[in-house]
Amino acid sequence: MAPKLLQFICSDSFEVSFCRVTRWILRFLGFWPLDSLNRLIIINIIFNLILLITACIGELRFAWFIREEPLKALDAFCPCLTKTVTWMKLVTFFVYRKDLSIILKSLFEHCKTDTNNLTKRTMISKTSFNTSIWCLLLYINAFIVSFLFSLKPLLVWSYHFYVTGHRGNWVALPFQAALPYQDMTQINNKAWYSIIYCILAHSGTITVFGITGCDGTLFCFCMYISISYQCLQEDFKTVFNKHMSRDLKAVRNDVLYNELTELVKRQQNIMEIFKSFNRIFKFMIFIHFGSASIILAIVLVNFLLIPGISKLIYLNYAFGTAIQLFTFCYGAERVNQNCLQLSEALYFCDWYKSNRRVKLLILFVLRNSQKGSPLEAPFFSPSLILFSSIIQKSVSYLTILQTFL
Repeated sequence: MAPKLLQFICSDSFEVSFCRVTRWILRFLGFWPLDSLNRLIIINIIFNLILLITACIGELRFAWFIREEPLKALDAFCPCLTKTVTWMKLVTFFVYRKDLSIILKSLFEHCKTDTNNLTKRTMISKTSFNTSIWCLLLYINAFIVSFLFSLKPLLVWSYHFYVTGHRGNWVALPFQAALPYQDMTQINNKAWYSIIYCILAHSGTITVFGITGCDGTLFCFCMYISISYQCLQEDFKTVFNKHMSRDLKAVRNDVLYNELTELVKRQQNIMEIFKSFNRIFKFMIFIHFGSASIILAIVLVNFLLIPGISKLIYLNYAFGTAIQLFTFCYGAERVNQNCLQLSEALYFCDWYKSNRRVKLLILFVLRNSQKGSPLEAPFFSPSLILFSSIIQKSVSYLTILQTFL
């Protein structure tokens, strides 16, 4: 059954497989850029954003009120920071919705053109499948963390009620929040308590979908740009193999030049799409990496010092935070590497047999591709080297935090 399912997913048309998982997830929140806005979607967006920021404020207030107990404060502040970053990403998606729609349409049309060739269609299908699997991994990990946060109060209450015999009525909230009271045990109204419980639990769900949707969209975009560069390599090789197998006369040089010109236009199109996408995602990349080391350090502190089921929660939390970082860094690395490989593939073609006009065109392509195509943010550019550096810094922050706790 499983192999047939995987085969079905791999054999789907590009229209179906394009950003499959992130499309489903962002549609749930109302943030998928290619969907037209209507009143229902706008209400869904506003509701999710207000609910998420309300939970963030409540958790931040709670962390401030108990700041003299650092461990408990960090326990409340860590989910708050993750939710705040996710809220900022979703707001960015909403503000740049129209721009993202144009960019994603351009990327879709560019990749769809490549699917006319069997070899390139196979490459793109594998990319779509791999990105879907990775986005599912992001979603499953984030869902497990949120589910454990929501389940923990019920498990603790059940343990005390059925095992220790403690018959207290209070069930802790999924996330530590002062919403609205500093001491939430003051809530005596069951309906009001249930509403707050649902708000906090749903804020976790929004965070899960927001993380997978926003980070997954960036990853899918990077992988499709990366495979577009690979397809371009195949196109250059095909054109040179077709024309260099015969004697190059003036007429054939003109034909070669015209075909190469079309490929250069496609290269320029890829670069423009990527630059436009990078411009929108700069802020999201910056806030994500700016908070990543802090979140990872806090998560590791909580994992080491907080007892009970919370260790399992924060173990998954740490794993998920590292996965998100790796998603950004690996996607950026693939784009840059495949852009550089285009120059290598072109260099080893028989371009030197052509006339001066073709050589100048090849030189133009080589210079553009040798610059690379880095995913940029203020002060840094995501890469696997940066990922390693952040992990090391997180360990340093962990050591510093442990001295104060």
